[in-house]
Amino acid sequence: MVGRARRSTRRNSERKLVAERAITHLSSVLESSLGEDDQIADNAARQILSLGKKHGIRPNPRVKRKICRTCKQSMFPGLTSRVRISSKMLVTTCLRCGRKNRQGPDFGGSHDD
Repeated sequence: MVGRARRSTRRNSERKLVAERAITHLSSVLESSLGEDDQIADNAARQILSLGKKHGIRPNPRVKRKICRTCKQSMFPGLTSRVRISSKMLVTTCLRCGRKNRQGPDFGGSHDD
């Protein structure tokens, strides 16, 4: 049996750092192109999900809320998604596939004290 070579942790951390930068850039592209160019926003959403899955990096909650995890496309409130507040829950419905995402009382945001 041939032993496997160990992977360099330095290379893995550099790769993760590059992936974090890419997700940050794609998040800004997604937010700027929402409502203007659906194709660019959908491609950015798909790339954010694939990079996050490959490298184990999560996008921030504000960006995560704008991506449908079922059809892997961007959700723009009023155009491709419906947002309702019901019983202290934020309910976001994708109008393309019908998936509903429910978030609790804090709506997944960060508290700046």
